[in-house]
Amino acid sequence: MDNIEKRGTLILTKVVFSILLKKLIDHFTKKYKIKDNYKETQLFGFGNYNPEKPNFKNDFELVLKGFVNGKYLYNKRREVSTGKPFIKISREYKYIYFNYLGFKDIHEFINQDFFTPDQKRKQLETLQQDNNIEDYYYVCYYYGEDRKMNKGQVIIYKQWKNIEMKYIYVNKFSKTSIYSFFGTITHSEGFVFFDTSFYVGSKKNEGAKYIFFVGKSAPHEREFLIGTYSGFDKYDNTIAGKMILKKYNSKVEIEDEITNKSFDPIICQELNKNRIIVESSIRKNPLLFSKKSPYAQVLLNSAGSYIFDFKIEKNSYKLKFKIEKYHYNIISLNDSIIIEDDKITVLNKGQILNLDFSISGMFHLQKVSIYIKALDFIKCEEETQGIYNGVDINNNIVSGNVIIEPIKNG
Repeated sequence: MDNIEKRGTLILTKVVFSILLKKLIDHFTKKYKIKDNYKETQLFGFGNYNPEKPNFKNDFELVLKGFVNGKYLYNKRREVSTGKPFIKISREYKYIYFNYLGFKDIHEFINQDFFTPDQKRKQLETLQQDNNIEDYYYVCYYYGEDRKMNKGQVIIYKQWKNIEMKYIYVNKFSKTSIYSFFGTITHSEGFVFFDTSFYVGSKKNEGAKYIFFVGKSAPHEREFLIGTYSGFDKYDNTIAGKMILKKYNSKVEIEDEITNKSFDPIICQELNKNRIIVESSIRKNPLLFSKKSPYAQVLLNSAGSYIFDFKIEKNSYKLKFKIEKYHYNIISLNDSIIIEDDKITVLNKGQILNLDFSISGMFHLQKVSIYIKALDFIKCEEETQGIYNGVDINNNIVSGNVIIEPIKNG
């Protein structure tokens, strides 16, 4: 053991590592006639343990004839308990554990009768692949719970076949909660799909689903990936939204980024408010879907074609557009003018109708938000009046009155 090759990593399937750990503990307890309730710190040899009493650390150091970190095996056991599908054993540890049990290496170990043919096959497939395959490290950014930007760490394993995702939350008392997910990756038509699960005890549960566009290039060639997620949040609400993955060089780098409370403003601008929440409750009446549901009739009655006459000082600027029934899109009826980023909402318990949109093309206003008394607008047969504010073609902030006239048979 003095000339151990300390480079490279041995990748074990979750099943093989679990059996290895059980055999190590069985061997240790039989050797020292240990009974139940042996403290974990004493068993593995870390923290406040007594080095004079039996522990793995001392036994492993006798095998290695050198220093062994007693907490290493304990940490690997914790990885298994979270459901991680593959466990990496690096440096001298990939030899110590098998030698301690009387085996030369992993190959001798998996040839024992306590493995099924399928378990052996899966482990051999893992060994036949390059155990030094590069892993890829990302931080995922999204607009999450409590209406705040959040970060998570993402590690891609085995040539983009498996994924580990970890979300870390810190509450107002500085207590940290960690949610770990593991899953598989599939590739199809320029997209990658993450299908994740998580474990509560030994029970496997469905996690979130993710779709990212990668195009024709290999996924790891892109510094950023933009996609969507759907699943549930820490409050058990069904959620969906937009997510950005940023690539980093190492696990240390993503851990540093996770602990950094600042966010890139470019990423924030793309993600803020991009979140759909479906509450975990069943509504018997559709009027209870949300606070705005009782006022849906106001939106329905807003459909039609109109002339909007904006008053700016002594000038008048007219714009024709159509509000689509059911879809509530605002469509320009002017040649060479396009309406973009349009949104129609009902405010103040159905009393006010708000039309918000941008204008591309030759028109004096480029961005506008209009407020109209809903009761006047939906009964508009001749003309009615509203108030607007916006930005003109010279980037001046403007406001004033707007006259709305319905287009007959429009």
